[in-house]
Amino acid sequence: MTEVESAFALLAEPVQRQLYRMGWRELRQIQVDAIRAYLGSEEDALLITAETAAGKTEAAFLPVLSKAAAARPGSVRALYIGPLKALINDQMRRVEELCGYLELPVHRWHGDVAQSQKAALVAAPDGVVLITPESLESLLINRTRQLGTLFSRLQAVVIDELHAFLGSERGLHLASLLVRLRRYHEQPSRGFRMLGLSATIGDVEVARRFLMPDAPERVKVIKQGSSEGKVVQLRLHAYEVSKEQDATETDEEDEDDSEAFSMRRSAMGRLSADLVAHCDRKSALVFVNSKADLEMYADLCNEHCKQSGLPENFLVHHGSLAREHREDTEARMKGTPGLTTFCSSTLEMGIDIGNVSMVGQIGAPFSVASLKQRMGRSGRRDGEPRRLRMYVLVPKLEPNSSALERLPVELLRAVASVELMLSGWVEPPTPASTDLSTLVHQVISSIAECASLSALELYQRLCIEGPFRQIEKSLFSRVLRCLGAKDVVEQSPSGGLILGLEGERIRASKEFYAAFLGKVEVAVLYQGNKVGTLPIDILPQPGEFLMLAGKRWSVVEADFAHSAVQVVPARRRRRAKFAGSVADIHYRVHERMREILEEDSMPVYLASEAQRMLVEARKLAREAGLGQRRLVKVGEGSTLVLPWCGSKAQRTLATAFKMQGWTVIEHSVGLEVTAELSDVRSALRSLADRTLASEALAEHIQPKACRKFDELLDDELLDVGIAHDGLDYGSACEVARMLLIHPLYL
Repeated sequence: MTEVESAFALLAEPVQRQLYRMGWRELRQIQVDAIRAYLGSEEDALLITAETAAGKTEAAFLPVLSKAAAARPGSVRALYIGPLKALINDQMRRVEELCGYLELPVHRWHGDVAQSQKAALVAAPDGVVLITPESLESLLINRTRQLGTLFSRLQAVVIDELHAFLGSERGLHLASLLVRLRRYHEQPSRGFRMLGLSATIGDVEVARRFLMPDAPERVKVIKQGSSEGKVVQLRLHAYEVSKEQDATETDEEDEDDSEAFSMRRSAMGRLSADLVAHCDRKSALVFVNSKADLEMYADLCNEHCKQSGLPENFLVHHGSLAREHREDTEARMKGTPGLTTFCSSTLEMGIDIGNVSMVGQIGAPFSVASLKQRMGRSGRRDGEPRRLRMYVLVPKLEPNSSALERLPVELLRAVASVELMLSGWVEPPTPASTDLSTLVHQVISSIAECASLSALELYQRLCIEGPFRQIEKSLFSRVLRCLGAKDVVEQSPSGGLILGLEGERIRASKEFYAAFLGKVEVAVLYQGNKVGTLPIDILPQPGEFLMLAGKRWSVVEADFAHSAVQVVPARRRRRAKFAGSVADIHYRVHERMREILEEDSMPVYLASEAQRMLVEARKLAREAGLGQRRLVKVGEGSTLVLPWCGSKAQRTLATAFKMQGWTVIEHSVGLEVTAELSDVRSALRSLADRTLASEALAEHIQPKACRKFDELLDDELLDVGIAHDGLDYGSACEVARMLLIHPLYL
């Protein structure tokens, strides 16, 4: 019997029959390994990592369903946790299909599911449940009495897109939920088995510790090899843009044909024309770093198509659109070949939109992991290549600008990201060690779940058994005292902690269940139908224009009392304003950018204009001495600091300089400091010798409150969190030491 045959034989007979009915002729190696590990051994947990469309979902569910089929009813048998409701809706169809011959119901549980369906599951627990962490939080609080029945014999928890949780607030939140869930199992010490699925794991050991914190060595890693023969086709295009063009592209209001002519001559216009040609008769996804740019490019491409007599085949998809619009885009992509969707990270996950033959990326990606995940959306069929085209806008070199301002950072970061991705490197996740905001969230939630808990019980549940293990008892007590002072918690006559009036108000909010900070938004309505949402603090006024859902609109009414903006179709083009965020860049990306400046070889995937810009950048770097870590005296009372380190470490350096009263201009790969070089060296020496404490640095960071429940903490507690997670003190000290021993450039 072959390895594949022996694995197939381990599957339950109804699962085997369903695979025959689905036309399966063989199992992939990753599925064979997962089946044997789950059904043929007592491995506590599995980490299944493979490229997109490699069959990870089936690798997990074929053995999980086979095991679940033999269990008696009366409890949910398997739990699938996904980061997005749309992904859950999509995966439900796949799991239901695998259950074709199994008497095993499949349920969804999230905010869009009817209460009647949830009530039916609670009344007769069974089968497989697909849920988001936020809905699991809600279930733990609002269905506490039923939890012992619902999950008493839960066999497996499958976490999809595991990389989306690692190193984030949602991951810490989920880890706490899983510990709390295990308490309702009839064998809590053994409990359920964990399976993690991901295409992008930067550090396997971090993932193993997430799945089994107490025994990560008992997590079996099942990894698809890189020898599947997938061809990668890459091209990176660059477009030079002047300040005048950039201003024109930001607020274009002309209505005649001269607008189209002007835009087509501009960098964004040329980029859009190229996109139309590159996406012709292809199903494609084009990822854009900002929603405003996303809408602009979709409009430009459709306008180009219209004037060229081509079908307007460009759609949009992002988190600020109405759910119906997003679902319509997904359905059209899946059902109609030849469409292209401009999207944000909403389509980075494995939502099924049919076969994608090309992926575009406008702007340098914020992480290599994200770039790899996005490229993996193309070429999902056997024998098809993965196609990626990147497009970056590069400011025109201005002779009077500083050397750092003239450096094409966006181009360098794009090239560095591609080079690192091709080498197989992605950012390792960095879990927060002192996330007091998420700790506060779990304190409130745990008390709401149990009605009353002593401080010692809370500490035991959350910090000793739970994921907040870096929190010492003294710090935990400080957090509780702070919450008590703000009436979030109070002590009952029996000595237990209960929710105070403010705690009850927070817990009753529908936004409570998410541990991350959501944006306050208002609905954009046309004829009573929701088009999307906009941030409440940067809303357009009546008479202004915006682009949303791939269309141009004019605002006719802004009704703040009812959180709504009324719009009508318009001819004019203007960006909508969305709240943005800046991601931290890993030090290896910046280091690779520096290396690229010093190299002579030219990446073969660069288009001609990108090649020319890279040649000029290398010449500039060598003339100005930008290619190495060093301190550069650029005039009386001014010093250039070039650490080429990670964003957090550079932020720490900048804070140390600001503590001296100096003005600091922060660039992505360097700092301009209004201080003499000798004084800068003195400040660096204090950091290198660690005579500057991290808590003292944290005191100078503003604003302090950036996480969801930070407003419930005092400044001293916020400084503790910033010192551990907002800054990178250790790396900054090491960078300071290296800067001091590096030769100067005078």
